[in-house]
Amino acid sequence: MHSRLFNFILLMLFAFLFFGGLYFARNFFIPLSFAALLAMLLFPLVHKLESWKVPSGVAIVLSIIAFFLVVGAVITILSTQIAGFAQDVPLIKENMTSRIEEIQEIIHQKTGVAPDRQLSILKQRLSGFLETSGTYAQRILTGTTGTLATFGIVVIYTFFFLLYRNRFINFTLKITPVKDERRTRNVIDGISKVTQNYLTGVLTVVCILAIMNTTGLLIVGLPHAIFFGVMAAILNIIPYVGTFIGGLIPTVYAFITQDSLGYAAATAAVFIVSQFIENNFLTPLIVGSKVKVNPLATIISLFIGGFLWGVAGMILFIPFLGVVKIIFDNVESLEPYGYLIGEDEGDGGPTVWQRIKSKLGKLLNKGS
Repeated sequence: MHSRLFNFILLMLFAFLFFGGLYFARNFFIPLSFAALLAMLLFPLVHKLESWKVPSGVAIVLSIIAFFLVVGAVITILSTQIAGFAQDVPLIKENMTSRIEEIQEIIHQKTGVAPDRQLSILKQRLSGFLETSGTYAQRILTGTTGTLATFGIVVIYTFFFLLYRNRFINFTLKITPVKDERRTRNVIDGISKVTQNYLTGVLTVVCILAIMNTTGLLIVGLPHAIFFGVMAAILNIIPYVGTFIGGLIPTVYAFITQDSLGYAAATAAVFIVSQFIENNFLTPLIVGSKVKVNPLATIISLFIGGFLWGVAGMILFIPFLGVVKIIFDNVESLEPYGYLIGEDEGDGGPTVWQRIKSKLGKLLNKGS
């Protein structure tokens, strides 16, 4: 009992020091983590270029340039949209005031409560938020020196992670007992594959969602459709929370700026349909179950990541959780923890895509 209590105390102390270190050293670990994930994402392209006899250093530089050219094109498109959105802030504020007054009048007719007693605090806060939203949009456009410095550090880290990737693997094997070398190689290969597949799948889903959202909003006729469509697709990277915010913002915008409630309903319908397709078809088909963690572990990691590293943590801690599970599953003493955060195939029930796939398989088997 004393031994178990002592081990538990050591575990809690380690967890406290570990998470405390992540928090206080976040300015160092955030760019390092983004660089590590980016290096894993670019590795297939680098490996392909190297197979064409391109020198490693040149292949890495070309891969990084190609990636940031794509990112730069997306940022350029969004910048023009954000600039137009910032110009609409006075109109949004005016329309919001009138919308609130309409709601107050309806409440007054239904309940008899005077309009001046309704939603006064909410109205003041919304007005204050809208007055400063234009400033925030301009900050997004111009950026800061710290952001540019972090961008440069991420690029440098990514280059050296890719250049010395074999050295990192050999170092890990050198500090591993000989009897565990094969298992260690399996863990390294598993981490590399799950991270690459997860990141590639997520980016593919984001691109498809951006096209779907933008097309739907253009059909509805919502202004700044590209901005809202791409923003919602990018926010989808953050599970649960990002999906809700990505659909809520354009719906509220449509409700405030358009005369008919039909625009808001149609906007909401676009994101509901888009999310249904993403949950039941895109993610199961493209991403699959590469990161097999249950929703509870995902939500907890989101909160921990948000508390420690903010939005960056909410994005980074999901693939990190998948990496941790691979390590747990391949270390005998840690397998119970891998089981705890994992998810069996039937835990969440089959998705629409899985049901369709199963039925198609049965039909093909009958036909053969």
